[in-house]
Amino acid sequence: MPVSTDAFRARILIVDDQESNVRLLEYVLRRGGYGAVASTTEPLDVCALHRQNHYDLIMLDLRMPCMNGFEVMEALRNEESVAVLVLSADPAQMVRALEAGARGFLSKPFVLAEVLLRVHQMLSGDLEEPAPLLATAPAAFLAVGSHDERPTAIAPRPILSN
Repeated sequence: MPVSTDAFRARILIVDDQESNVRLLEYVLRRGGYGAVASTTEPLDVCALHRQNHYDLIMLDLRMPCMNGFEVMEALRNEESVAVLVLSADPAQMVRALEAGARGFLSKPFVLAEVLLRVHQMLSGDLEEPAPLLATAPAAFLAVGSHDERPTAIAPRPILSN
């Protein structure tokens, strides 16, 4: 997978059938410094969009109508290689997602700072390195829940180092 030399210039595609999740992730990524963020709520369009735009990272929901995230990853096998970060409300799907070709997995609801951290790690090729240390999380983070939940505020938690 080609990794952009400047992670913040990387092309990122968000794929989620829930428009509210897409808008929130777009906002967070742009506020985090990522300028080339695109999205779709149509999983059937992912391969064509990737062929046209050569994404560095695809953030992919698993539970979508018409074509689920596993089917999207299967279709992407016939395309130019791309890193896939799976976002799912079902943490039991992590092993299956990684075996299907995902390079990363985040469970919903997720802490948005964790999303930014994982995106940066994946784009900079730092998956083996420990996460950068932060003394504590900011005062509050938004979390994205399952398909039926709206974004909600959650309490901060310290980020511990090994």
